[in-house]
Formats: sequence, C-alpha cells, structure tokens
Amino acid sequence: AALFRMDNLAGARDAFEQGLDLDRDNATYVRCTKQELQLVMDAIAQRKEESLEFKERAIEAFNVQNFKRAEQHLSSAIELDPENHVFYSNRAAAYMALEQYDKALADAEECIRLQPTWAKGYSRKGAALFRMDKLAGARDAFEQGLDLDRDNATYVRCTKQELQLVMDAIAQRKEESLEFKERAIEAFNVQNFKRAEQHLSSAIELDPENHVFYSNRAAA
Repeated sequence: AALFRMDNLAGARDAFEQGLDLDRDNATYVRCTKQELQLVMDAIAQRKEESLEFKERAIEAFNVQNFKRAEQHLSSAIELDPENHVFYSNRAAAYMALEQYDKALADAEECIRLQPTWAKGYSRKGAALFRMDKLAGARDAFEQGLDLDRDNATYVRCTKQELQLVMDAIAQRKEESLEFKERAIEAFNVQNFKRAEQHLSSAIELDPENHVFYSNRAAA
C-alpha cells in the first residue's frame, strides 16, 4: 500500500503478490489484497497505454530525423513503463544518432537485463561498443545476438554486416600491433628495454587478447 501511494507501481504489485503467496488461506486478507492489487494493475495498464502514445511520437520524430525529440518521448515512455525493454532499445538508437554512445550502451544493457533473450538488445550493445572503440566487446555482443535469432533473415543479414565491420577493424589492429611487436624485438636486440616496453604497450592497446605481447612485456 505504501509503495502504491509513493507511485512505485511495480514494487507495489510485487509486494501484494508476495503477500498473497504467503497467506492464501486467509479469505478476508486475500479478498482485500486482491482489491488493492487490482487498483495497482489498473494503474499499470493505464500507464502502459500512455507510454505507447509516447513511443508513437518517438517514431514520428525518428522519421523526420529529430533524434533529440525522439529521445525525449522515449524517456517519457520509460518513466511511465520502466519495464518495457523495447523503449530502452529505441532510446539507445536515439542516443546513437546523437553520438551519446555511453548512454546508448547503458540503455542497451538495461534492455538486455529486462529481456535477455531478445537479440536486438545485443545488437544495440554491439553498435555502442563499436563506436566507443571497444572492439572485442562489440564482437561478442553481435555474436550473442546472432546466436539468439538465427531464424530472422533480416536481423541476421544486418547484424552480420555490422559484425564484419568490427572484425575488419580487429584485423587491422592486429596487423598494426605486429608492427609494434617487431619494433620491440629491435629494441630488445640493442637492450633498450624501456623502448621495448613502450612498443609492447602499444601492441597490447591495439590487440589486448594477444598473450605473447604480455609475455614479452613481462620480459622487458
């Protein structure tokens, strides 16, 4: 009841349902609690309906490339229905268009938390990580998305295209990292260990998954 008055509808719903689970043999308690729970559920339903109106406004804003307005409408939708994973996914797309990649990543992760089997959440995460130059994380996120929705031909095609961009960038970095490794070997040969360490640190920054670079830097 307190949570309902505090406008915390999801918390109120959960609390009433927990109470019912604990005392189903008390007819009076069950009747009264179900009445209170129904008030909560009606309020939630009303908010869900209102939130969908904001979602539609956001779509209109997307269509005219007004991404700031789309973000504002989706924020309003989330305030009304914070359990709808699609709203977070869509707002992540708005943040991506606004080049606010850290916020896009946060929304993608919340989308995944709410619906961990929905592939698009992982694509949103992968796209944000790619723009943030976190290539290994982006690769992993896109691959997780593909594992979840291999029967959706459109999703698979688009996600594979994004994944290929990531893999190309990783390959380019691996190639560049090997150049730094060769420079480190040259520095080792003249016993310039400080320079070797610097080159290997550059190599690791480009390819942090190469165990040999760490081994060589340990030697430096």
